[in-house]
Amino acid sequence: ADLTPPRPKAAWDQRNDTIGVGKEADRYWHDRWTAGLLLALAVIDNAICYAAFFTVNGVDSRMHNIVEMQLVLLPWLMPALMVFTCLGTASFAALVIIVECHGIPRFHTIMNVRIYLSALPCALICSIIFYYSEQTKWAPFTAIVTIMLSIFMWCLHMRFRWWHTMNTCGKILLDISGFLAFLVGFSFAILFIINRVDFITKSNEMSCPYAANVEMPVNVPILGKWFCAPWKRKEETLLVRKPEPGSSPKQLLCSDTFVGAFGASIDPHAFECPSGCLVQYPGLGLTGCGIYSTDSQVCIAAIHSGVLTDAGGTATVFGRLGLPRFERCSRYALTSEERQVANAGAVMLSVPSSGGSSAFQLPGGARRLFVTPPTVLDSSGARVPQAFHFNNLPHSQEYLWLKDWDVSSSSASGVRADRPWTRIEATVSARVAGMELHDEKMRLGRPEDQLALFTAAQSGQAQSTQCRLGEYGVICPGSGAAVVNLDFCQPAAQTCLA
Repeated sequence: ADLTPPRPKAAWDQRNDTIGVGKEADRYWHDRWTAGLLLALAVIDNAICYAAFFTVNGVDSRMHNIVEMQLVLLPWLMPALMVFTCLGTASFAALVIIVECHGIPRFHTIMNVRIYLSALPCALICSIIFYYSEQTKWAPFTAIVTIMLSIFMWCLHMRFRWWHTMNTCGKILLDISGFLAFLVGFSFAILFIINRVDFITKSNEMSCPYAANVEMPVNVPILGKWFCAPWKRKEETLLVRKPEPGSSPKQLLCSDTFVGAFGASIDPHAFECPSGCLVQYPGLGLTGCGIYSTDSQVCIAAIHSGVLTDAGGTATVFGRLGLPRFERCSRYALTSEERQVANAGAVMLSVPSSGGSSAFQLPGGARRLFVTPPTVLDSSGARVPQAFHFNNLPHSQEYLWLKDWDVSSSSASGVRADRPWTRIEATVSARVAGMELHDEKMRLGRPEDQLALFTAAQSGQAQSTQCRLGEYGVICPGSGAAVVNLDFCQPAAQTCLA
């Protein structure tokens, strides 16, 4: 006989309790909807982290303002952001495989791991980007706020869903985590909205405001002009110098020389030539090949260079420093003369001791001051005469070429802690107004310790420089910053803005 005592009958059978079944069903669907909402929020913050990466990545080929320069000094930042963002994506794949496909209840475990291994590191990296970029990049800021919202909502969910299973320490840590996530996200949003991120970053103390440049601003001191050039191109960027705004082309006669029409000038000048100059040309008075002596007839030189025909027309001529020798060549049925004017080699540069600029009359009676050209003295002390060209031939075209850059150590010579852009050393080649640079090394920013090339000559005292007279112009090794300045801290120039 079966001596096992009968089991007591349950007060109620859960399988037949319609109220109990209803509560379980409600909790099931509540959990499903909550998990779906939290998962959707996690996917969104992960996607915005990708957006932050693609928005900021590639600054090494741009670096046109203070924000991009600061990020260049942190080369590990973008690879790290991509790695942690991909870990977040991998956690979503794990949810699909483990929870949905195999039915293993590890949703909360995987989501917790995602927060620690992906969301928080991405938020930290985006905070660093936001610190340097402030209001200039939307994606890092949005990623921070979205991640903090996602963490806050996750803490709320864990508090109400698993509160009864946690010990006191766990409850306190969960509440602190949720509060901190809300505080950080809310604080970042307020600072962004009221445009006071500089309260934290102190960026205004560097005196280098952000400018939305699309190319690197380049200042040419001898011209007093700003130009733009991209970084790391395979070829040079041709320089376009324009005549003074509002000036109309100067009417020239066929016999007018450059020095007679424009004086001692290294500025660009618009001019207009009549037709039939070839008939009037006596066959003498044209010296040079693409680069001409200032006593050459401008209209004849324009035909010889190829910018005009015998039918006349308008063009622009560019003053520049001189050459040691003007070459002879035949172009467009014209043969020029050659002339040796100076000794090649070391030269000295100075401006007249009186200083000032030369005033020239413009059409209509207007007057303006042109840049005072420097005086170039060759090794024998003889003055090297100026020249002019039309900027249309390979050996005379003016250009800028920002070939590359390197990051120097913070302890390197010339680097200042309060000016982080001085850590960037650029490799630059250029040709402008008869000055040439060949793979010259120079630091970003306006140099304070660079010796000026063009200083007032003192009576009986020569000005010593490192310059020499090359085939196509004056070359000054080691003095590149006196020829061009790479400076994005002067947004008032507004030269390279989008």
